[in-house]
Amino acid sequence: VLGNVKRAISGTYHAVRQAKYARRYLAEAAYRFNRRFRLEQMLPRLATALMRCRPCPESVLRMASNFHG
Repeated sequence: VLGNVKRAISGTYHAVRQAKYARRYLAEAAYRFNRRFRLEQMLPRLATALMRCRPCPESVLRMASNFHG
């Protein structure tokens, strides 16, 4: 399992060298691992999440894309 996590992270993020972001990378890997067998639920869950969330102004989206911490 650890090898799969390392491969998933190195395949997605080619320059993982900063230990301060390791928790985020591992959290994403755990999220993907825990949901890999629920493919039939993916689209309905995405649609539900999209309908429940409030609109987000473009300025906020641009701030989020510049976030590095």
